[in-house]
Amino acid sequence: MKKWFAIIAIFFSSYLIFLIATAPLALVTNAVTLPKNVEIHGASGSIWQGDIARVVVNNNIIERVKTDVSFWSLFSLSPTVQLTFGDSMLAGPEGKLTMELSSSELSLSEVELYLSASDVAKQLPLPIPVVAQGNIELQLSSVQISYGEKLSCTAAQGELIWLRAGVVALEQSIKLGKLSANLSCDKGNILAKVAPNNNLGLSFDGMLALPSQRASGNGYLKPGAKFPAELKNALSFLGRPDNQGRYPLRF
Repeated sequence: MKKWFAIIAIFFSSYLIFLIATAPLALVTNAVTLPKNVEIHGASGSIWQGDIARVVVNNNIIERVKTDVSFWSLFSLSPTVQLTFGDSMLAGPEGKLTMELSSSELSLSEVELYLSASDVAKQLPLPIPVVAQGNIELQLSSVQISYGEKLSCTAAQGELIWLRAGVVALEQSIKLGKLSANLSCDKGNILAKVAPNNNLGLSFDGMLALPSQRASGNGYLKPGAKFPAELKNALSFLGRPDNQGRYPLRF
């Protein structure tokens, strides 16, 4: 009797695993209540290896999302998902990351994100019309987001780089040189601190507040010998410099 019970238990356990493994990803995405600013279109495949044609976040479109769930990570109650998205031939961001979920924390690692600087500039309250050139590259070795009582950044290490930085402003194409920022956490928020010694004389701290996801920043420009001559006429849009020759920046 015990032998037959064990056989039946193994059979039903195997059958249950089979059902879960072959469950359509669309079934899961349709059952989950998403935030109002998030839309998922064209989910296919299984929950283990799925494809999503398009994800829309705050009207920003992410194409060709692929998911790969580690089966063995379920035994540690910390599901691990590898995500890739985008394509160099398509508009929108491109990248990959590994995501691990626990009961109170979201961990991201091996994050690589590439997107057009122009797409980023369109979302910033700039003092003059600007078309940004080049690409933004985000490299994160790790980031931990706690979602216990409230959403909070507990640890982050990475860098944000503007490759081939340049802008078209005042009917001129202007090269800006290398611009980069170090990423970290500050009082539960995500902080991006621009690296010094750039051609613009730019010192700037950008902040993404959690859980509101509101972006803000402040700093200044202090034109020096390497400051692009084409931008000097635009300094008047920033107001008057202080007694150290610095033009304040804030949004």
